[in-house]
Amino acid sequence: MKERLINNLGLKVLSVFLAFIIWLVVVNVSNPLVNRRREVTLDIENSEVLTAARRAYKISSKSTVTVSFDVHTRDEYKIQLSDFRAYIDLSELYDVTGSVPVKVEVLHNDNIYSNVTAKPGVVRVETEEIQTKPFELVADVQGAAAEGYALGSVILTPDVVTVEGPISQVGLINHVGVRIQADALSGDMEGHTGLVFYDANGNELEVDDRVYTNVDETGIDYKLYVNKVKELMLDFDVSGEAAPGHRYTGVTCSRRSIPVTGSRSVLSSLNTVVVPDTVLNLNGASKDQVVTVDIREYLPEGVELADSEDPMVEIRLQVEPMVTRVMELVERDITLGGQESDRYYRFVPSRVEVTVQGLSEELDSVTEEDLGAFVDVEGLGPGLHPGNMAFSESDIFTVVSWQDFQIEVTLRSGVVEAGTQPQESAEPEEESSGGQVYSAREPGLTEPAAEAGATAGAVVQGTQQETGASE
Repeated sequence: MKERLINNLGLKVLSVFLAFIIWLVVVNVSNPLVNRRREVTLDIENSEVLTAARRAYKISSKSTVTVSFDVHTRDEYKIQLSDFRAYIDLSELYDVTGSVPVKVEVLHNDNIYSNVTAKPGVVRVETEEIQTKPFELVADVQGAAAEGYALGSVILTPDVVTVEGPISQVGLINHVGVRIQADALSGDMEGHTGLVFYDANGNELEVDDRVYTNVDETGIDYKLYVNKVKELMLDFDVSGEAAPGHRYTGVTCSRRSIPVTGSRSVLSSLNTVVVPDTVLNLNGASKDQVVTVDIREYLPEGVELADSEDPMVEIRLQVEPMVTRVMELVERDITLGGQESDRYYRFVPSRVEVTVQGLSEELDSVTEEDLGAFVDVEGLGPGLHPGNMAFSESDIFTVVSWQDFQIEVTLRSGVVEAGTQPQESAEPEEESSGGQVYSAREPGLTEPAAEAGATAGAVVQGTQQETGASE
């Protein structure tokens, strides 16, 4: 087989060459017509007709058409894509079918082309109403400020943009904004950026080129303010009274302070955020009252929470039940006021029970001395007198009641009450055993009651108290 191919190789090559020469001569002499095609961009004319009618349009087919033409073989080298122009005239749009014919113009070398046609010869044009809608711009700031700082407000110029386009496209837009990237900022930042369209779920939305805005190519100017963060303590105004037998013991909160941002001039005068008593009222409460508030409602104008802070704060007004305790007071626990130096004073009975009320853990530490019991004996003459007792005011306890008692007043030995005859005075201790005896005498004076070794009561000389056993 190989021998056959190479046998007479020169003659074979010469034959091929001669055949090509003969074909070239025939073609050039006859110059036949051949059909050729080119893809040409489809132009749109008189679109303002639809715009004036507040209609948007869209070509349902591709944006090019195939131009077919005949050309002589010897002129093929002259073919240029720019020789053709394909277009549709929207003023010729047929409303019933929404179609318009495709026209082709030969711009150059029109003498070499024949049977010029376009495929497709008719295109369909979809039209719909144009909607114009204003949107207030929203700034989507991504990133964070440097430590100790917080991102503040954003000023956009312009802050409102008008969007115009087919109602099907504009209807998809939920809001329009700008995206700003902030990375560890410790100072204000400004710049320019483009518009971003968002759907109802906050996702970025792609709109087609039939949607226009009134914003030029430079985009939106923005200025992002960065504020210093300051911790403000929370303060609570509590009003009302707990239910009888209960006491308000204090307030606890899920947070003691909150970080806020704002202008330096505003923050410089702030140290606390007050939750008012209109919110924290415990009238008639018999148990803890829990109130959840949005702390943003109580921030001054120009102050806001730092980024990512939960605004909800839980406040607990603590209310606890009170208990009672019975305490016994003896003479050393009671202060006498208005004593006269010539008289003895004794309590009947010698121990007086006092009932106090308060919180259990606080009452355990209250002593008889803490009660500050006081009895006024000023102007009491000899005999038995109903007693009345006063107590110190305290935030820890409240005196609920005390046992009825009397005060027995006797003259000391040798003293005669004005208007009576002198007589032997009975020993006070012997007359009322078990009572407390108070005497008023000069220091060093020995009383018969003391010499008798009275075991009950205490003897008071002037302002100094001594027990009967020490006389």
